Amino acid sequence: MIVILYHSRHGSTAKIARVINSYLEGKAYLMDLEAIEYEKLDCATTIVLGMPIYNGKLDEEMVSFIKRNQPLLIPRQYSIYIVGLQASEFMNFVSAEFDYQLLKDVKVIAGLGGALYFPKLSLAERLSLSVFNKRYPIIPKAHDNTIYENFNNEEIEIFAKKIAHLEATSR
Repeated sequence: MIVILYHSRHGSTAKIARVINSYLEGKAYLMDLEAIEYEKLDCATTIVLGMPIYNGKLDEEMVSFIKRNQPLLIPRQYSIYIVGLQASEFMNFVSAEFDYQLLKDVKVIAGLGGALYFPKLSLAERLSLSVFNKRYPIIPKAHDNTIYENFNNEEIEIFAKKIAHLEATSR
């Protein structure tokens, strides 16, 4: 059984979990970190961890979960997908949080793009985003004020196929 465990503050990481699951023909069990079910994780053969980037760092709650739960993750072939506007630089974020001892057991890792759902952002997040975008222009000036996405659908499909292959070879 494949479990996709994600943490999603504004919905982007959850959306990618659903897209990955669609490529897996709905065979994965989706689980939010806020409603974790350890009994399901114990039954999984493959665990996919969805982790967003917020304010230039990987999500602290998911990072903490991964660091604390290596004995659970390693025997179950785990993979990580990163969701963030700077997805092409995802390994910089990953290597800033995790050392080789932790990363050596990850089967597949990918940066899949990101999204901003402007109505869900707090005032502090909007101000931070404005400053960030001036320094590192990612969001085009002609963006929609309700949503901006730069998901890489080809990468998402490739990632899902690798997960399906892992699951097939684990049987």
